[in-house]
Amino acid sequence: MYSNEHTLQELLRKAYHRLDMDETANEIEVKSAYRRVVGDFINRLTPTVRFAKGTLSLSIASAALKQELFYKRSSLAEKINEALGRKVVNKIIFL
Repeated sequence: MYSNEHTLQELLRKAYHRLDMDETANEIEVKSAYRRVVGDFINRLTPTVRFAKGTLSLSIASAALKQELFYKRSSLAEKINEALGRKVVNKIIFL
Protein backbone atom coordinates (compact mmCIF):
# COMPACT_ATOMS: atom_id res chain seq x y z
CA MET A 1 0.00 0.00 0.00
CA TYR A 2 1.36 3.40 -0.99
CA SER A 3 1.44 6.06 1.70
CA ASN A 4 1.74 9.72 0.91
CA GLU A 5 2.15 10.77 4.51
CA HIS A 6 4.95 13.12 5.47
CA THR A 7 5.78 14.74 8.76
CA LEU A 8 5.46 18.49 9.00
CA GLN A 9 9.19 18.64 9.67
CA GLU A 10 9.95 16.81 6.41
CA LEU A 11 7.67 19.14 4.45
CA LEU A 12 9.21 22.24 5.99
CA ARG A 13 12.74 20.96 5.31
CA LYS A 14 11.83 20.38 1.66
CA ALA A 15 10.29 23.85 1.39
CA TYR A 16 13.38 25.48 2.93
CA HIS A 17 15.57 23.50 0.53
CA ARG A 18 13.57 24.65 -2.50
CA LEU A 19 13.89 28.24 -1.30
CA ASP A 20 17.65 27.75 -0.78
CA MET A 21 17.19 28.30 2.96
CA ASP A 22 18.72 25.07 4.27
CA GLU A 23 20.94 26.93 6.74
CA THR A 24 17.93 28.78 8.16
CA ALA A 25 16.07 25.51 8.65
CA ASN A 26 19.11 23.97 10.33
CA GLU A 27 19.42 26.94 12.69
CA ILE A 28 15.79 26.66 13.78
CA GLU A 29 16.07 22.89 14.30
CA VAL A 30 19.39 23.13 16.19
CA LYS A 31 18.08 25.84 18.54
CA SER A 32 15.01 23.74 19.28
CA ALA A 33 17.09 20.59 19.85
CA TYR A 34 19.45 22.54 22.15
CA ARG A 35 16.49 23.61 24.32
CA ARG A 36 15.20 20.02 24.51
CA VAL A 37 18.63 18.55 25.32
CA VAL A 38 19.71 21.01 28.05
CA GLY A 39 16.29 21.67 29.56
CA ASP A 40 14.53 24.85 30.64
CA PHE A 41 16.89 25.87 33.45
CA ILE A 42 20.10 25.84 31.38
CA ASN A 43 18.28 27.29 28.38
CA ARG A 44 17.26 30.29 30.51
CA LEU A 45 20.96 30.79 31.37
CA THR A 46 21.84 30.82 27.66
CA PRO A 47 20.87 34.29 26.38
CA THR A 48 22.46 33.78 22.96
CA VAL A 49 22.14 30.64 20.84
CA ARG A 50 23.33 30.92 17.24
CA PHE A 51 24.00 28.30 14.60
CA ALA A 52 25.79 28.74 11.30
CA LYS A 53 27.86 26.47 9.06
CA GLY A 54 28.03 23.60 11.53
CA THR A 55 29.01 25.73 14.54
CA LEU A 56 26.75 26.26 17.53
CA SER A 57 27.67 29.48 19.35
CA LEU A 58 26.50 29.89 22.94
CA SER A 59 26.65 32.74 25.40
CA ILE A 60 26.28 31.41 28.96
CA ALA A 61 25.29 33.70 31.86
CA SER A 62 27.01 31.60 34.54
CA ALA A 63 30.81 31.17 34.52
CA ALA A 64 30.56 27.82 36.32
CA LEU A 65 27.97 26.52 33.88
CA LYS A 66 30.01 27.80 30.94
CA GLN A 67 33.04 25.85 32.18
CA GLU A 68 30.96 22.70 32.72
CA LEU A 69 29.43 22.90 29.24
CA PHE A 70 32.84 23.65 27.75
CA TYR A 71 34.16 20.33 29.04
CA LYS A 72 31.04 18.50 27.84
CA ARG A 73 30.76 20.27 24.47
CA SER A 74 31.46 17.19 22.31
CA SER A 75 28.92 15.14 24.28
CA LEU A 76 26.41 17.99 23.98
CA ALA A 77 26.97 18.18 20.20
CA GLU A 78 26.40 14.41 19.94
CA LYS A 79 23.15 14.64 21.92
CA ILE A 80 21.88 17.51 19.76
CA ASN A 81 22.73 15.61 16.57
CA GLU A 82 21.03 12.52 18.00
CA ALA A 83 17.90 14.57 18.75
CA LEU A 84 17.95 15.81 15.15
CA GLY A 85 18.52 12.36 13.71
CA ARG A 86 21.48 13.53 11.64
CA LYS A 87 24.85 15.23 12.08
CA VAL A 88 24.41 18.98 11.84
CA VAL A 89 26.46 20.36 14.75
CA ASN A 90 30.20 19.93 14.15
CA LYS A 91 31.48 22.07 17.01
CA ILE A 92 30.33 24.27 19.87
CA ILE A 93 31.97 27.56 20.79
CA PHE A 94 31.30 29.90 23.68
CA LEU A 95 31.00 33.66 23.25
